[in-house]
Amino acid sequence: MSKIRHATQAPRYSRQWWIDTGKVSLWVIIVTLLVWIYADMEFTQTADVAITIRLNTAESTDTVVTSETRHDVTFQLRGSRSDLDRFAKKFRGLEVDFDLSAMKDFHSAPNQAIPSVLALESVPEVQELGLRVVSGSPAIIGGIDIEKLEPRTLPIDFIFKGAELAEPPSDSVEVWAPNSVWSRIPSSANIRKIRTIEKDLTNLPAGEEHEVSFQLIPAVGAETVKLAKSEVSVKLQVLRKTTTASETMSVAVKIVTPPEWTESGVWAEYKLVRREPIEWLAKITVTGPRKDIDILKTDKTKTVDAYIVLTDSDTEPIDSWSSRKVILRFPPDLQIQLASGQSEPTVQFRMEKRTAATP
Repeated sequence: MSKIRHATQAPRYSRQWWIDTGKVSLWVIIVTLLVWIYADMEFTQTADVAITIRLNTAESTDTVVTSETRHDVTFQLRGSRSDLDRFAKKFRGLEVDFDLSAMKDFHSAPNQAIPSVLALESVPEVQELGLRVVSGSPAIIGGIDIEKLEPRTLPIDFIFKGAELAEPPSDSVEVWAPNSVWSRIPSSANIRKIRTIEKDLTNLPAGEEHEVSFQLIPAVGAETVKLAKSEVSVKLQVLRKTTTASETMSVAVKIVTPPEWTESGVWAEYKLVRREPIEWLAKITVTGPRKDIDILKTDKTKTVDAYIVLTDSDTEPIDSWSSRKVILRFPPDLQIQLASGQSEPTVQFRMEKRTAATP
């Protein structure tokens, strides 16, 4: 007579019961993980990511974007959940550069436009993660102005302290800027020059010739420009060391307008409205050799000029206020400059149409 074995269930909470239950639970966990991984790999979803696109012409040496370079775009991306999360964690709220000059049909012209998705498709991480850029909002980035850079050769204004020189240093540098920028820069020789970062010559021995490097500031007045080189070296001979002084003063901010405004009757149609009139009496602190500061304080013919430059675009209607950095012009024969750490003041204004007189 054969014996039949009957499977018996281990008593609940016994050692064998815990072992059997653990084996079943382990298989459930493994299967669940495999299903989750498969679903993440095979099933895609979409996500919105807000990114700021920053336009440039990095590969081009003779063009520049003169319109607004930063554009906020919300992109819809498609991909696996993990890849979307990884991308969003890295790029949400960041700026992404897009080189317009790398496009096949790149050229200089005003009011150009590109599909916004092109800017994000160029990001390597999009390709590496296998994401697809479905759309962008706005779909088109328009109003892109690209201009050719025009060269000029400008003198260098060497700024230094701590020494009186046998001869003032002299040099020039090639400067590039688009015509729209050159047209905004007054033609005055005292404005069309490149300033250097202040150099302290206090430690240079007197009576000897020294070769000194000066860092150039890539700006003419309040306009940013491109320079052929970032620094220059000149030979200097120190006569004697000097002591420096500073002076705080108030300067009235004037306006400079295109010459044709007088003939075209712009001022008959528009008026300039100052947001805060007190801003237009700017308080500045200047520094320089004590003898130059004393001359500035006592000689009424030596003044610091402060002004802003208006352009035709300022007559376009706006809902807010225009902000403009004040250009400061110091007496050319005095070694005077803004005190260290102080920036040029700014003023806010807008041009408003004059109301017609009531008959």
